[in-house]
Amino acid sequence: MPLFPIEYSTLSAQALLKLIIYNYEIDSNSSITFLKRGFNDTYLISVRKQGGSESLNLNDAEETNKKNETTNTGKYILRVYKHNWRSFESIETELKLLNYLIEKQVSVSFPIKDKQAKFIQLILAPEGIRYAVLFSFAEGGPIRKLSADQSFLLGAETGKIHSLTHNKSFGITAHNYNIETQFNNTLTILKPLLFDHLKQYDYLLQLKHDFLNIFNNLDKRELRTGICHGDLQAENFHITLDNKFTFFDFDFFGTGYLAYDIGVFMWYDHKNKTPEIIEAFLRGYQTYEKLSLMELKLIPYFSTLRALFQMTLYCRINDGQQLPLWPAQQAADFIGKINRWHDEHKK
Repeated sequence: MPLFPIEYSTLSAQALLKLIIYNYEIDSNSSITFLKRGFNDTYLISVRKQGGSESLNLNDAEETNKKNETTNTGKYILRVYKHNWRSFESIETELKLLNYLIEKQVSVSFPIKDKQAKFIQLILAPEGIRYAVLFSFAEGGPIRKLSADQSFLLGAETGKIHSLTHNKSFGITAHNYNIETQFNNTLTILKPLLFDHLKQYDYLLQLKHDFLNIFNNLDKRELRTGICHGDLQAENFHITLDNKFTFFDFDFFGTGYLAYDIGVFMWYDHKNKTPEIIEAFLRGYQTYEKLSLMELKLIPYFSTLRALFQMTLYCRINDGQQLPLWPAQQAADFIGKINRWHDEHKK
C-alpha cells in the first residue's frame, strides 16, 4: 500500500535531538521537550554545560557564532517551520535581521551556527521539505500583565528596534503589511465563508474604502516605514526579574508602517491595557523614535488592521482541508468585535 499523503506531520522529537547533536557541538546527554505546535513547532533543548562555567551574554553572541560554538546557558529553542509556511529566502532574511540587531546590542533570541557554519537545517518530512533553526534561549519568562514601568521599558526596546530598521531592507520578508494588500487578502479569503453574512462582508468592503481614502491622502513623510516585528504580544518576549526584555519569534516580521507594531501591541489583550499602560509604552518608545501626530492618530487603525490580519490568517489556515474549518458564524462574530473596537478607538 502506498504512503498516504500528509499535510502536517509531527516529527520525532528524539530524531530531532539526534540531528542537533550531530550538527552542533552539543552534549550527547542533552534532552528535548516539545513545547508548542502552531505555525511552527517549537522545542526546548536542555544542554549540559561544556568546558567551563561561563554563561553567554548578549555581547558574546557575535564572537560565539564566529567560532561556531554554541551558547553555554544550558538551553536552546529549536524552531521547525511548517512545510510551505515560509520560504527559505524569507527565513534567511529573518536570521540576517536578528544578527544585525544583535550587532546593534538589541536583546533578541539569535540563531546559532552549526559545525558547518550554517544556520538553517533542511529536513525531509513526509509532507516535504521543512526548515529548522536553532536559537538562543530568551532568559526570563512571559508576563501577562505589564506594570507601567515595564510597559515603558518595552516601548523603549520597541523604539530602539524601529530606529535601527527604519527605511532598511534585509531581503525577502515573511509578510507585506501594505494596507490594500491586507484588505484584498481578507476579502478574497472571507468572501466564500461569509456567503450567508452579507452584512459583515459589506462592512469589510466599506472599511477598505475608508482606510484607503485616509491612507492614500496622507503626507507619507509623516509615516515611517521599515521592518516590523509583526506580532508584538506577550507570547513573543520574555522579561527577567530585573526587567530586561528579550524579543523572539519574528515569524510574522515584514515590511510596512512602523506604527503597525504599536497597533499590534494595543490590540492584544486590550482589556488589560489601561490608558496608563498605553501612555507609558508610548513615552518609552519615544525615547528612541519620535512619533508624528499622524502616527499617533492612526495607531487604532493599525490595531484594526492587525485584527483583520489575525482573522484572515486563522480562516486561511483553518480552511477545512489542512485544519478544521473556522465556522462562518465565528468569523462574523469576530468582524463584529473588530467593528466595535474600531468605532470606539478611531480618532
